[in-house]
Amino acid sequence: MSQSPRLSCLSGQPAPAEVVSDWQRLLSLPERARAGLWEILGPSLGGVDAEMERRAEAFCRLYELPPSDVKASLRVGRFLLTRAAAQNLPARALAEDLVALGAADGTIAGMLVGGYEAVREGLRRSMAEEALFEHGSVLVGLDWRVDRMVASDSRAELDMPLALMTLRTREGGKDKKTTFYAVPEVIRQIREACERIERALAPPPPPATDTPRTTDKG
Repeated sequence: MSQSPRLSCLSGQPAPAEVVSDWQRLLSLPERARAGLWEILGPSLGGVDAEMERRAEAFCRLYELPPSDVKASLRVGRFLLTRAAAQNLPARALAEDLVALGAADGTIAGMLVGGYEAVREGLRRSMAEEALFEHGSVLVGLDWRVDRMVASDSRAELDMPLALMTLRTREGGKDKKTTFYAVPEVIRQIREACERIERALAPPPPPATDTPRTTDKG
C-alpha cells in the first residue's frame, strides 16, 4: 500500500485517505466535466445551499455523472483550496500538492491553481470574519445619507447639515443596525481615525536593498 503524499496545505502532514480517494474520483471524471468543474466548485466555496445543490444536479445531468462522484470532487476541491488559503500558500505550493496527489492532468491542475489565485484573498477574509464572529459583534457594513436640520421646537432656524449613519453589525448569527446622526466635526474625526487605521493596517514596506556603489576610477 503506497504512502499518502505529504501536502504543504496540511503543514507537511500526509493527506487523509478520504482526500486521496475523493481526488481519484475527481480525476476519473470525463475531460469535459473536469474542464467545467469550476463553474460549480467556485460558487460552492461560499457554502452549499439549495441553489448550489440545484446547480450541482444540473451539472450531473449535463455530463451524465453519478451525483456521488460530483459531490466527492467538490468536497476535495473545497478542502484543498480552503486549506491552502488558511496557510496562505502561494499558487506554486498548491500546484506542487496537486502533483504529489497525482495531478498528471494539466487541465484540472490549471483550473484549481487559477481558481485559487482568484479566490484566495476572499477565502482568507471569510475565515477572518468567521473567527471574529466567534468572539463578539463585528461591523459588516455602513449605510449613510446627508440631511439638514432646518428648525426644531427648541431652537429655530438652525440650518445645520447632518450625516445620518447606520452601522450594520453581526453577533451570534444575528444582524443588527444602529443608526445615529453626526455633525460635520464628528465626521472629520471619523475620517482622520479611519486614515490612521488604514496606515496601521497597511503591510510594512519591503526592506530597502543596498544599491551597489560604483567607484569612479577616472
